[in-house]
Amino acid sequence: IGAAICRLLVGQGARVWSLDLGAPAEPVPGVRTLVTDVRSRESIVEAAAVIAGDGPVDVLVNSHGLQIRAGAMDCTDEALAEILDVNVGGCWRTCQVFGAGMKERGGSIVNIASINGILAARTGAAYGVSKAALIHFTRILALELAPKVRVNAVAPTAVRSAMTADLFRDPAYEQGKKAAIPLGRIATADDVANAVVLLASRRTAFVTGQTWAVDGGISLA
Repeated sequence: IGAAICRLLVGQGARVWSLDLGAPAEPVPGVRTLVTDVRSRESIVEAAAVIAGDGPVDVLVNSHGLQIRAGAMDCTDEALAEILDVNVGGCWRTCQVFGAGMKERGGSIVNIASINGILAARTGAAYGVSKAALIHFTRILALELAPKVRVNAVAPTAVRSAMTADLFRDPAYEQGKKAAIPLGRIATADDVANAVVLLASRRTAFVTGQTWAVDGGISLA
């Protein structure tokens, strides 16, 4: 999803920096990558200092995430803490570090949540809780950073990625997912990227604190 967002932004003429835990397996042309750990405030501050040399940040997209497939009764304290630290804490820290400057100049923040933060699912209790927290954090931050900065979130259903590879290896999962989605197909990374870039743009200048479900209608049932 992050790579798709980067490609679309570069294609629209944006200068794009990617903060990643490691070097990307398939670098996106035109995107500069900084190895960054969102669990570390120091790491984010160091990345922000480098990016500042390229000019002000107008758009921040938080697309990092961690999933551990364990039910609520089986999830360990360590797994819960790790997921919350990455999925909620990582977003919180990046918003604090980059949002401070954006609050003075203006800008747009888009967080990648999940439909699992809206609907209960059996594919990872801590993940769903973390994404629900991220959705509410988006609302709170939208209030705090208004009127200069808009803050929104996108909540996709399952997209083929490294995070969901284990699920899509099961043909029954894909068939069941397609059957549950009114639009009848699996979401693509580009579906999510299009929504993110629209929310980041001036075309949605009066939209803030919202979470857009990019789910083909699965949440309608």
